[in-house]
Amino acid sequence: MIVELGQGEMGDHLEAVREIVAEGGELVLLGRENSVAAYRHFLAAGARDYLALPLESDFVLPDVFAAPKGALPVHGTQAKGRVVAVCGASGGVGASLLAANLSVAFLAHNAPHRAEISNAGQGAKVGLLDADFAFGSLAVDFDIEATQGVFETLERPERVDSTYLQSSMAEVLPGLSVYAGELHDASLLAGYEQGLAGLVQTLKEEFPLTVMDLPRRLLLQDVGLLRELDDVVLVLAPGFGSLRTAGRLIERVSSQSGATRIWNVVSQSRRDAGLSRKEIADALGQPVTCELPLSSAEIARASVKGAPLQSEFPRSAYARKVADLAQTILAASEHETSDVNDRRSWWKKRSR
Repeated sequence: MIVELGQGEMGDHLEAVREIVAEGGELVLLGRENSVAAYRHFLAAGARDYLALPLESDFVLPDVFAAPKGALPVHGTQAKGRVVAVCGASGGVGASLLAANLSVAFLAHNAPHRAEISNAGQGAKVGLLDADFAFGSLAVDFDIEATQGVFETLERPERVDSTYLQSSMAEVLPGLSVYAGELHDASLLAGYEQGLAGLVQTLKEEFPLTVMDLPRRLLLQDVGLLRELDDVVLVLAPGFGSLRTAGRLIERVSSQSGATRIWNVVSQSRRDAGLSRKEIADALGQPVTCELPLSSAEIARASVKGAPLQSEFPRSAYARKVADLAQTILAASEHETSDVNDRRSWWKKRSR
């Protein structure tokens, strides 16, 4: 559908776009707000394109419906980085803990001396985004001041470049940059969250790999953001409530973004019903990638130091499991990249 937007609030237009896209509709929008921010917000909500009015009399509508979904140009280039979102299926399962340590594990994997994270040096570059602007904990976990520059990035994405990101993000380890802002006015939360997909596209340009600590409700609400995710790590407790929520999230991700890989991780931070790994895998219809042990003593000592467990106690049982998970995700990414030409050839033949 080609839709001309009338008078109204941006939030109302974005909500309508999300509803139509969620039902399978594809939209090209015509509107009178001529700004990069508006363009990004509407594409993040799921629109295929946004064109500012008035159009020239000889304007030719681009063939946007023939373009692959999610292939959105940003700053005139195609984003290349990958994004791994970590999402807790229920509270208290340690999703934020995993997001922080997984980012460090990715950094270590690409470092010249993998065992020495503090010496990551050149070539290793990972971004970490705390997308829970209301109650995120990564700033506290890393013992840093909240990075309020993330909100300016969300407000004015057209002004963001590599220099701005370097100055507004906190470098907690050499090569690991963090956005962890704290929003004190809850009325502004929805407006900032609408810009998350655009922010993710910007981070893709800057970082080969970005980890997101993502509230689970955003997986259900934001189709545009979901399409930007390459991997979703679902962290669940071995209980029935967490299992049911994980099943709903898996269905959502699978239905809206078939290219997004899902990794199911069982956390032992909450015993709940104590379901076994096999019982969870059978109920989900998907394998469990790994189980994370509690490692309470090491986690507590690292927390007191305001440092990630992965760098403080890399030989702990928890850190070793996270390192294995990082390697598994990266191996799948590398396999996908090396095999992409073969898959394209198969689809080309199939479509004839």
